[in-house]
Amino acid sequence: MPLNTKSLLHLKPTYELVITKVLFSLGYAVAIVGIPLHFINIGLSDSQIGIFTGMISVMIAILSLYLPPLLEKFNQRTLLINSAFFAGISFVLFSFTDTVILSLLSLAFGQIALHVTISALSVLFKDSTRSVKEFTRDTGFLGSFTNLGWFIGPLLGGLTLNVFGFKGVFILTGLLIILGGFYVLLFPFKTIVKKRSQLDTRINANLRFYMANSQLRIAYLQKLGIDVWWGFIWTFIPIFMLRAGYSAAVIGLFIALTQLPLFLFEFKTVGFVAKYGFKRIFTLSYLSLALISLMSFLFFTAYLPATLGLILLGSLALSFLEPISDLFFFSKVSILDEEKAYPTYITSSPIGSMLAKIIPGVALLVFYDKAVFVIVGVLMCFIAYRATAIKS
Repeated sequence: MPLNTKSLLHLKPTYELVITKVLFSLGYAVAIVGIPLHFINIGLSDSQIGIFTGMISVMIAILSLYLPPLLEKFNQRTLLINSAFFAGISFVLFSFTDTVILSLLSLAFGQIALHVTISALSVLFKDSTRSVKEFTRDTGFLGSFTNLGWFIGPLLGGLTLNVFGFKGVFILTGLLIILGGFYVLLFPFKTIVKKRSQLDTRINANLRFYMANSQLRIAYLQKLGIDVWWGFIWTFIPIFMLRAGYSAAVIGLFIALTQLPLFLFEFKTVGFVAKYGFKRIFTLSYLSLALISLMSFLFFTAYLPATLGLILLGSLALSFLEPISDLFFFSKVSILDEEKAYPTYITSSPIGSMLAKIIPGVALLVFYDKAVFVIVGVLMCFIAYRATAIKS
């Protein structure tokens, strides 16, 4: 297992990685408010924003399938540092783009590199714990403090956008991500290499291995649902609020408030797994999100503040879902198969983001705005139904 050997703060490895993840999350959260508004500024429609950014998510999902040999061959700390620096530089370059193609390319490079960064960090975090109990407890801390970054980031992003414009927002994002990579340089890990007869370079074999396990398939869907929800909230709600006359600062405040319940409760809610089990928590939480989506459909046209209030209520359900998704995955895979299975599992993040952008984006071409809430609600119902097959 990786052992912490030196750091400025002299914390144990998982706590060092919590600080690193907070920096990454804070950086990207700063950009969340600015990304859809930047694309509106350069002339894209609501539907185009959903479709084009969804295509980036598809690219990330495809490239994720090539991650197993990278995670197995290279030291995860080294991979984390290099991909973080590349992601940070890409977001800085994104701040200077003013055409659709250059904006999409630089955003794609930044998001792909950040995806690699988070994948390496997640496996390193799991392997830095010495028991299931420690992993469960530290995952709760990771979730809470990561969402502290997601709470502060949109506030900071909205204020920065008002004062310094889009360039200020994305330069700040890039610098924070680079700072996260630099922080990792300050605490070297002594890593015990996992012994393998060969690297898992065959994509088809890796996919077959993953899909053969019914519980891993369920883990994939449960994680996908979380990213569908956030992908929809982060992409379309700022657009809807902007159309309704809200300022960038208010939009940033709202996005920040969606993260507050996660910061306040995740370190506690993760403990509910031992008492109630994965099945019950996943099922009830997704049914709650489905109900909130359908109620938002009813309130959206007549009273947007009510819809925004319901979305904030949905964050309570997410405070139960987020900290247990990775716990459920790692409980269903052996330590030697983590690097082979995790890249397939984590494609659920960009695929969920893609579904949350492209499907509503296409729907907006045909239906009224509020119809997208029905689509999200139906998907949440399906994921809740699949959770009933969990064996735990």
